[in-house]
Amino acid sequence: MCRMSTVENIPFQVVDEIPLGLHMWWNDLGEVSKRFVTKALGGLTGLLKIKPRVDIIEALIPFWDPTHNVFHFSDFELTPTLEEVAGYAGFEGKLRHQYPVTLRTVTPHKFLDLLNISRQVKDKNLARGFCTFRFLYSRYGDPHGFEAPDTGLNHQGNKDKWEARRGLAFVVAFLGTLICPRSDKHIELGLAGVADFMVKKANGTIIPMILAEIYRALTACRAGTKFFEGCNLLLQMWLVEHLCHRPGYMNYGLTGLNCIEEYENRVNGHELPEGTEAWFAYLVSLNANRIEWTFGWLPDDEVIYMSAGVCFLLLMGLRSIQPYALHRVLRQLGRYQTVPYDEDLSPQVIELFPKATFP
Repeated sequence: MCRMSTVENIPFQVVDEIPLGLHMWWNDLGEVSKRFVTKALGGLTGLLKIKPRVDIIEALIPFWDPTHNVFHFSDFELTPTLEEVAGYAGFEGKLRHQYPVTLRTVTPHKFLDLLNISRQVKDKNLARGFCTFRFLYSRYGDPHGFEAPDTGLNHQGNKDKWEARRGLAFVVAFLGTLICPRSDKHIELGLAGVADFMVKKANGTIIPMILAEIYRALTACRAGTKFFEGCNLLLQMWLVEHLCHRPGYMNYGLTGLNCIEEYENRVNGHELPEGTEAWFAYLVSLNANRIEWTFGWLPDDEVIYMSAGVCFLLLMGLRSIQPYALHRVLRQLGRYQTVPYDEDLSPQVIELFPKATFP
C-alpha cells in the first residue's frame, strides 16, 4: 500500500490496492442483494474498476487551501462539489430534497444485531470500535459463509435472510475500504449505522459525508499526515476530468449509474503525467484556460452553495464537520462567478469523537 514520497523520503499512502475479496463479493451477490447495494451506493460500485494513482493525490496535496477548503492554483480555484460527487454516484439532481446521512453511534452489540450475528461472538476488535474486512467477508462475502461453522450467524438455516444481509454487509465493507478508509485497513463500526440507514430510507444521501471525508483527509495530509483517509479514487477522477480540456465540448447526455464506468472513455486520448514530481510540475504550470471548468455530463438546473445566513454550509462526515464554500467556485458549475467573500473557514471545522464539544 505504500509509495515513497519525494519529500524527505517519507512514505505517503492511499488506498492503492482494492481487496480481491471485495471484487469477488460484488460479483457473487444475488439480484436482491445488489438492489440493496445500489440503493445505498448508486454507481459508486464502479470504483472497483478504477486504478488508484498515488502520484496524483500526493502531488495535489500542496495546492490544498485548508482555510477555504479549495485547491488554489496559479490563477484559479477548484473544489470537489456536492453535485459532482453526486453525479459520479448517479444521484444527480436529487440532493436538495434528500436528508444527509450523519454519524451514528454503533455499539458492538448494535453492530452484531444489524448484521444478524450472535452477541456471543467474541472479537477483541469490536470493543475498540472496528472490525476487519475478514470478519465481514468470512460471514457474508464468501459464498459458503452461510454454511461455515463458528460464524455465529443468527439466520437459523434461512438462506434468504442470509442473502438479504449480504448486501448490507457489503455496503459496510465498501464504505470502510474505499470511502472512509483507515491506515490500518480496519472498518469502523459506525459505518454499519450509515449503511443500515442508506438501505432502509428512501430519502437519505451519503454525498455530503463523502465530501466531508475528502476535505478532512486533504487538510490532514497538508499538515503532514501520511495516509489519505478519504476517497482518493473519486478525488483522482475528479481532478483528471477537470484537466481534460475539450474546446467546445458539450454533452448533456446523463450517464446515471454508469458514470464512473464510462470515465475512462471520457478521458481517453489525453496524455497525463507519470510520477509525483511530473504531476506537481504540471499542476504548478496550470492556468484557468487549460482546464475543463464544467462537466458536460452534469447539467444541474440548480446547485447548493450556501445557507441563508452565511456564505458556507457545514457538511458532517464520519470523523469531522467541514465547511463547504461553493461561492468561491461557482464558475465550476457554469454559474456567474463574483469575487468571493474572503473568510477563514478553518475555525468552523469540528473533529468528531465520543466526547466532542459542539458550539
